[in-house]
Amino acid sequence: MRRRLLAGTTAFVALTGVVLVLPVYAEPDPEAVPVETSVEEVAMGSFSAPAPEAQVQEGTTDPVAGVPDTVPALSVSATDVAEFSLVGVTWAYDPAVTDTVVQVRVRDSDGAWGTWTEVSAEAAEQEAETDTGHPVRGGTAPLWTGPATAVEAELVTRSGAQPTDVQLDLVDPGESPADASLGDPDITETADAAVAMPPVFSRAQWGADENLMRWTPQYASTIKAATLHHTAGSNNYTADQVPAILRSTYTYHAQSLGWGDIGYNVLVDKFGRLWEGRSGGLASTVVGAHAGGFNTSTFGVSMMGNYDVVDTPQAMIDSVAAIIAWKFSLYGVNPKGTTTLTSGGTDKYAAGARVTLPTVFGHRDTKSTACPGRYGYARLGEIRDKAAARMANTKSPIATRYDSDAGLRAWLGAPVGGEQSAAGVTWQVYANGARLYSSPLGGVRLVLGGILDRYLAAGGPAVLGPPITDDAPTPGGRGAFVRFQHGDVYWSPATGSQLVRGDILAAWLAAGGATGGLGFPTTSDAPTPGGGGYFVRFERGDVYWSQATGARTVLGSIRDTWLAAGGPTGFLGFPTTSDTPAGTGAYVRFQGGEVLWSPTTGTRIVRGDILDAYRAAGGPTGGLGFPTTSDAPTPDGRGYFVRFQRGDVYWSQATGARTVLGSIRDTWLATGGPGGYLGFPTTSDTPVPGKGAYVRFQGGDVYWSPTTGTRIVRGEILNAWLATGGATGYLGFPTTSDAATTDGRGYFVRFQGGDVYWSAATGPRIVRGSILSTWLATGGATGPLGFPTTSDAATADGRGYFVRFQGGDVYWSPTTGTQVVRGSILSTWLAAGGATGPLGFPTTSDAKTADGRGYVVRFTGGDVYWSPATGTQVVSGAMARTYWQRGGSASALGFPTRSSYAITGGMRTDFEHGSMTWNATSGAVAVSQ
Repeated sequence: MRRRLLAGTTAFVALTGVVLVLPVYAEPDPEAVPVETSVEEVAMGSFSAPAPEAQVQEGTTDPVAGVPDTVPALSVSATDVAEFSLVGVTWAYDPAVTDTVVQVRVRDSDGAWGTWTEVSAEAAEQEAETDTGHPVRGGTAPLWTGPATAVEAELVTRSGAQPTDVQLDLVDPGESPADASLGDPDITETADAAVAMPPVFSRAQWGADENLMRWTPQYASTIKAATLHHTAGSNNYTADQVPAILRSTYTYHAQSLGWGDIGYNVLVDKFGRLWEGRSGGLASTVVGAHAGGFNTSTFGVSMMGNYDVVDTPQAMIDSVAAIIAWKFSLYGVNPKGTTTLTSGGTDKYAAGARVTLPTVFGHRDTKSTACPGRYGYARLGEIRDKAAARMANTKSPIATRYDSDAGLRAWLGAPVGGEQSAAGVTWQVYANGARLYSSPLGGVRLVLGGILDRYLAAGGPAVLGPPITDDAPTPGGRGAFVRFQHGDVYWSPATGSQLVRGDILAAWLAAGGATGGLGFPTTSDAPTPGGGGYFVRFERGDVYWSQATGARTVLGSIRDTWLAAGGPTGFLGFPTTSDTPAGTGAYVRFQGGEVLWSPTTGTRIVRGDILDAYRAAGGPTGGLGFPTTSDAPTPDGRGYFVRFQRGDVYWSQATGARTVLGSIRDTWLATGGPGGYLGFPTTSDTPVPGKGAYVRFQGGDVYWSPTTGTRIVRGEILNAWLATGGATGYLGFPTTSDAATTDGRGYFVRFQGGDVYWSAATGPRIVRGSILSTWLATGGATGPLGFPTTSDAATADGRGYFVRFQGGDVYWSPTTGTQVVRGSILSTWLAAGGATGPLGFPTTSDAKTADGRGYVVRFTGGDVYWSPATGTQVVSGAMARTYWQRGGSASALGFPTRSSYAITGGMRTDFEHGSMTWNATSGAVAVSQ
């Protein structure tokens, strides 16, 4: 068991999408307010699985006609419940569950149990597929019990089909001080009714909580008939209880049965008072839930009580006839005639069956039900007669207006023929060709000339509904218009009469209508080619509509460009925005792209990923500005591009959409753009903070800085440079683009902090500083040293740097500078430990000896000599200084023939013509020849 509050504190008026003739309300005293109701649900389950509070018993406590005593009955007793005043039983909707009977008895507030009351099943009056905000359920009619504190219920079915998810609904209608002192009815008249409207108490007066209305009312095209019902509830109510009965019924219908609202359009109590039922307007064609399968185009009137057991009071019958006469006078229905309705499907008429019925018929005429009770049904003839009598000898609204306006009468001339009616609209033709139309929706309205011709050509009342304004001049006086229920017709001498309707009409009127920027329509509302939507052409632009995109305005050259691209059936599809100003120009967004215009760039198309990238960059007010070309394929057909005022966006399947700006773009295009060796960009223009920018391409990068300009770096040179930190690393920005060496055996790029050279044999290598200068002075990659085979690196002891080349090494230290060492001298020196060995750093570069017979490199710890005859030999320490001072290889000693070697007490070096000995104790060097 659970309790659900149905709270509401404010009433509201629902806008329904059609123009209604609203009732005129008088201020009630005291003021009625929405009343909070509540429903307590007591679960009963099913015959196969009864709820814990329920049980299945044999037969009913009180015999039910036509039901054997042995038939199972699902029963429940609920004594611990809050006070309630209306009872109903509902179950999961199942069309197979028919002829279900429920017996109920309640305990009143004095503690006395009443007698068992039989409650019949309520027909499924609201179609199950209607979106009312709640699932439609099967159930009984609501039973008004008055204040009660406990209930017992028993359910049986004569047909055998058993319901599931059964629950007992106990409704508390709440209380209102206004129930006993409602004053006069709020609804007293509506405009243009030929028959006086009887007073009707409004929904507000009986305390309807409009927050229970969770759906939009539905409307029929017209009213053709009235259906008479009875509520089948208690006959023992007082006048003060009627508002509470209505609130309870409303809650039970709307929530428990899932109908969304009270089912009947009007209810009549036994005192002859009329009460507004279904929301949506008494004068309108709102569809009720009172005669399932025959709700459309019928007006449901229900007599409060069970008129199968007592006779109907005369005051009630008179009020029923009065409200039907008023309603029929609005829609031109003869209360003593017949009409043909199409069944939506009942147990009496299959769906689609065409059924001829009296225009005033009983509920039982369309469905197997006792409604409106045998006494109520017997008085249908009297109701028809009384309604006809009220309608007799009344002047039509058209005649009333015509007779009351002498000037209009003189201008129209005499009526031609009699009044005619169709689709709920009545009209009269006059001698000058103009017409007066009458409807409950629009009253009596004048339509003439070209506007009348267009209205009739469009289908007249059956398509556009009735006029709801007279033919009137547009603001400014350039033309005229008439507003109809489903659209407007505008006329001017230059454009003729054109029909505008729906969302296109709303968009045009929002833009100022005929006096706005679009001017008058030059075509009528028409389907677009291909049938995907509708459009209207105006003097200065078009409005297009589709279900997916709504109504959108397209102007000027943007419109022309779009139409040239196929319009809504082309690759751009329908517009998803209206013409929108942006900076110095404007744009319209379409399903397949965007069209932009500015005075300097003209009209251009941008779409797909290029459009997304452009929008991400700020669109026309961002850094790229307006497009200067439309979306187009690249020359090689592998992608697309758009050129903008301050940059381009290129796209390919492999790289996506990328932005390329300024001199980076110009440099790239000069290499052939996407068809050149750099290919498509794989990144957009990206800043190097505070220094420059770059774009990465499939075949390399292009970098720019204010001091170095725009340069191309690619391949393994690019990878090696990026590994050092790229533009923010120690090499800085490139100062030259990737270029071949003079001999064509490799490539190089010069950077702010050094060079990177590459050859197939050596790979990419970094050379910088004075090592770079010294190497370049020897001829660089085309000189004797050839390409570097290592990058610039520190020596093991960290006291200097070196680069190894194909033809030798270049070493640098702060004390020795930059020196070239090569060949066997290099090999011998490296074998002796190189810069970290006893010889240390070179102090001279590899050079010929003075006599030209060999080569020598001097080191901090000795010298290394080479000649063809003697090979490579090391002269170390003091012996090297002495040997150098005596002239080296040009001296009488000649070239060394053996590197310095240890002897007892010192070191010795052998030469071609002698030797040199160093004494470790004295440091003296002795020369022998």
